[in-house]
Amino acid sequence: MKFVSICSVKDILSTLPPAAVRKILEATTAWVNQKKQAGKLLEIYGITGWRRSLVIYEAESAEEIVQTVTENPLGAFLDHEVYALADFNEVMKLNIESVKRAEQLFPGTSK
Repeated sequence: MKFVSICSVKDILSTLPPAAVRKILEATTAWVNQKKQAGKLLEIYGITGWRRSLVIYEAESAEEIVQTVTENPLGAFLDHEVYALADFNEVMKLNIESVKRAEQLFPGTSK
């Protein structure tokens, strides 16, 4: 199952000494590369002009994604919004079926 996480850097990170921030960023880079190699982190992007990133993860469950996100060395300095992703074609199929059921409630109105 795929999840997307939108991460925002908390202001408290800027209160740390630069050497500490560097170490956290280096550890985070290594963590990201390890998760990519393991197939758990599929894509990651910085959002230009914002102190945010967008990450696409692969996880078996919501519990696994919580565990993965909290393992990030930078995690304590981030606010996370995490959403489960659904396959577009499957979502459209379900929406079409829903509309078909609605059409049955109003026979003779569809053309």
